[in-house]
Amino acid sequence: MTVAGIQHQAAYDAAREPLLLMGVYFQAQDDYLDAFAPPETLGKIGTDIQDKKCGWLFVQAYHDLCSKEQKAYLDEHYGKCKVQTEEENKIKDIYREIGLEEKYKAYEAKSFKDIMAYQSQVEEVGLPWEIIEIFLKKVYKRTK
Repeated sequence: MTVAGIQHQAAYDAAREPLLLMGVYFQAQDDYLDAFAPPETLGKIGTDIQDKKCGWLFVQAYHDLCSKEQKAYLDEHYGKCKVQTEEENKIKDIYREIGLEEKYKAYEAKSFKDIMAYQSQVEEVGLPWEIIEIFLKKVYKRTK
């Protein structure tokens, strides 16, 4: 926006919210793909579990969805297991058991809807919505 010569604070304010939502969505999506996308599609083997990342999946699981037993398993193995081991697979199984894949898909749909709801606000200040929409189309439902 600076390079394009946009100087009005209202334009920056209007762009901030949809772009912030898109950034948070993109990070959640990255966390989801790290755990569930096949390595041949993703282009790498996900390591968030081994790296003990405090990502979207783990936070949803640990703080909202896991039973005491599942939490205990995460306490014992999250960030302590190796890639593609039985322990890592069990963590991914826990994610599936508690419905994280479905919860993510619902979050993804809501994020898209919430971002799109800012279109009129962005256009009101004279910004071209198409630019935000181009970015959104690049990330929405990506697989790698």
